[in-house]
Amino acid sequence: MDQPRSNPLSSVVRPTIYVTFVRDGTPELTLKFHDRFLIGNSLECEVVLQDTDVSAVHAEVWFEKGSWWLRDKSGKGETYLNGQPIDTLELESQTQILFGMGGQVLMFDVQTMPHHVLTKAVRQAFRAGGYVPVGEHRLATHRLLTRFLRMQARKYGWIIAVLAVVTAGAGGYAYIKHRQVEKQQALAQDVFYEMKEFELALARLEQRITERGDTLSRSELLASRSRLSQLNATYDKYVSELGVYKEGMDEGNRTILQVARVFGECELTMPPDFVGEVKRYIGLWKLSSRLARSLARAEKLGYSKLIARTLMEEHMPPQFFFLALQESEFDSAAVGPPTDYGIAKGMWQFIPMTATQYGLKTGPLKEFARMDPRDERHRVVKATRAAAKYIRDIYNTEAQASGLLVMASYNWGHNTVKKLVRQLPENPRERNFWKFLAAYRGKIPKQTYDYVFMIVSAACICENPGLFGFSFPKPLSDSAL
Repeated sequence: MDQPRSNPLSSVVRPTIYVTFVRDGTPELTLKFHDRFLIGNSLECEVVLQDTDVSAVHAEVWFEKGSWWLRDKSGKGETYLNGQPIDTLELESQTQILFGMGGQVLMFDVQTMPHHVLTKAVRQAFRAGGYVPVGEHRLATHRLLTRFLRMQARKYGWIIAVLAVVTAGAGGYAYIKHRQVEKQQALAQDVFYEMKEFELALARLEQRITERGDTLSRSELLASRSRLSQLNATYDKYVSELGVYKEGMDEGNRTILQVARVFGECELTMPPDFVGEVKRYIGLWKLSSRLARSLARAEKLGYSKLIARTLMEEHMPPQFFFLALQESEFDSAAVGPPTDYGIAKGMWQFIPMTATQYGLKTGPLKEFARMDPRDERHRVVKATRAAAKYIRDIYNTEAQASGLLVMASYNWGHNTVKKLVRQLPENPRERNFWKFLAAYRGKIPKQTYDYVFMIVSAACICENPGLFGFSFPKPLSDSAL
């Protein structure tokens, strides 16, 4: 990198730009530059951010036409100012930029910063050797930042606040600026899928907190969960204003739409034949006593409350309770037929590989189609915890917060469906059950299609059994949970 010019007028023509690492709103480490520089997690960059959320070359900063400019080079649009993604930005005094969804905050200052007016935190960074002279910083950056970042906690609270602003801002802007039904419906969809993005980002952050044992950020995460609930309420207002659940509509239709929403699907984008298809499967449940018999078993053995609460602990809808219904009719001793992946066992029908992955020990009879008391897949409490985590992981990764896509993945085999799912763009708007049906309807096995609709229809029935002609009590009532 070029050395600063000795001409005293150079600071007028090209002022020095200062780059400060910020943690929890506090300046920590400051670098200064006179010429173009790169920001990223690669050592080829002048500002090295050792964070997996940051791209190898994430951004560049250069001087042009009397101003310093920053351009995103991540290719993902993951450079943020005040919660909004940016492409190119003219840098002004004390501009704070977030690099990567869970990455590093940097403050850019193009004003003259004499030592005697620096904040106390920055002066301490200078005295501690945090300031790296321009001619030396390329050699010193890796050493200093390694030491610095090792001591630095993740900035969850700040990032979560940014995500909340993004989502709430989208909703608030849409509600105020657009009253026309057509525009409002499109904007409501935008809010819904922004909300799903926020939900997935929170899940990723929560996983990092857990992996690192960061107890300081848990209160921030809990507060953000509350904000997510508020955003759901905001979206519900849109749906109400659009008349999706209009007065006098068929109660069965209303219930079906609401259940799809609970599972993470958008009512505004569902296929026009979805409601009718669910009703067809409700009719199939009426042809046998299987549903009533299975629910009676779950209630007698205390499984209803156990399963629902375990799912909610993983921030999953308790209605995934009906997945166990379809898998085994809540029979903990259930044993499936031999397959290429081994024999599935227990109430959640784990195959050996998945059981081991989620902490369940298989027994000595794992290769035999027999119940094995020493196989933890038959132990209801432990297997239910494993199933809740498995469902959560599918939901937060391949399924992109689409509950019905989780069901397809669970039945068809996570590794099998993953190949098709990954062909869809990795975002909730383009990767959900509606898009999956449209893209692969001819390739989805009938078993998997039936599996999803049997679960959804059972969940609809059990929201209001009497409405659909059944006499058993609601299994997931508020009082039961």
